[in-house]
Amino acid sequence: TYFDMYGDDLGRVLDGELGGDFEQLIVNCLQGIEQDFDPDFHTEDKVKEDVESLYDAGQGSFGTDEATLFKFLCTAPPEHLKAVNLAYAEEYGFTLTKACEKELKRVSEKAAVFLIGMKLKPEETVAKLIAKATAGLGTNELLLTSTLIRYQSMLPDVDAAHQEEYGKSIKERVISEARGKYETLLVEVVNCGMGETDEE
Repeated sequence: TYFDMYGDDLGRVLDGELGGDFEQLIVNCLQGIEQDFDPDFHTEDKVKEDVESLYDAGQGSFGTDEATLFKFLCTAPPEHLKAVNLAYAEEYGFTLTKACEKELKRVSEKAAVFLIGMKLKPEETVAKLIAKATAGLGTNELLLTSTLIRYQSMLPDVDAAHQEEYGKSIKERVISEARGKYETLLVEVVNCGMGETDEE
């Protein structure tokens, strides 16, 4: 689609715009290489193997083997990632999220943590992203708008997670943060995602 619209390969464009660890992670994500869960392949032995491999790539070595870490995070199906995450925490005292926070830096760390969150707890992760967009003074309108549109189909479940965590609905947060036509637009986006019609 990107090539049809702009006449250029998206991977090549990103290669020119990004660099370092973050580029490695984005390229892995762009390849869309997540495996389907196969109980005959994603066994307990495979979990143990991946736990050891991830430890050797990070906490168990001098420096971090980002390529191994990013490939695993992008290819592992959620069911397997959950099992590896639990086994890693049991063996080494850190979840994969905490390990990434320790081993990675800046935007690469945030991206890896977000990727893990979207595989293990997608609704809670999106709810936190919405809250982040409205934290502090002012509203990050680009982040808020992009999140509501990108994850509109998930909003019923995200809204439940948001209410559980923050004690109010996504629509209530939007109304408290936005004003004027921007508020009207975002409320309509939320309503559509929730399968509601605003009759006010």
